[in-house]
Amino acid sequence: MHKAFFFGATDQRLFANYHPAGRGDGHVLTVICPPLFSEYMHAHSALRKLAIYLSEEGQNVLRLDYRGTGDSFGDLSEFGVSDWVDDIKLAVQQGRDLSGSREVCLLGVRAGALLACRSMGALNGVQRLILWDPVPDGARYLQELRDVQSRCIEEHFYLRRAERAEAKQELAGQRVSNRLIEELGALDASVYSGIPKNSLHVVCTSKVNVRSEEHTSELQSH
Repeated sequence: MHKAFFFGATDQRLFANYHPAGRGDGHVLTVICPPLFSEYMHAHSALRKLAIYLSEEGQNVLRLDYRGTGDSFGDLSEFGVSDWVDDIKLAVQQGRDLSGSREVCLLGVRAGALLACRSMGALNGVQRLILWDPVPDGARYLQELRDVQSRCIEEHFYLRRAERAEAKQELAGQRVSNRLIEELGALDASVYSGIPKNSLHVVCTSKVNVRSEEHTSELQSH
């Protein structure tokens, strides 16, 4: 039966949804690392359905909300990439404790793919990493967010000068920390290339999300 719960430090509780395996011995635990910003909301329903499907097929599944996102504690402007990497590590341990699974798989979606890859170096016993429409790198992803923000400001032509100045400090309508921008911008393609080829699988469903087949082949070749 599906379980929604909080875990972690008292003042920075993480929210997760746990879907136990509906059949079989549930030897696989899949931890879903969601995308960021507006893509989190757009993907929420799809990831919920995916978790239900995987659990029905015999996997234990944990869907995580990073600190400052979704239903987890904190404000987005308080956190950076290093915090979210720690969240993934804690979620994997929590999932193992709940499921007793012998095999762990991380599924990272869009910018969640960068976070999942970044966490791999600090995790033991993760056998598989699935990247769903991964962003190419942090710098390009940040530029995409800035472009979205610029278009939003242009569309809201009635904003006052002070309001425009304040809006320019946001990313896709969200106030974020300088640390997040620095840490996210530092995540380049080497984050992907450091993953063993036999552990990595890339799923591409949108030409918008992955800019070229060449990029996808490059990820799978490492």
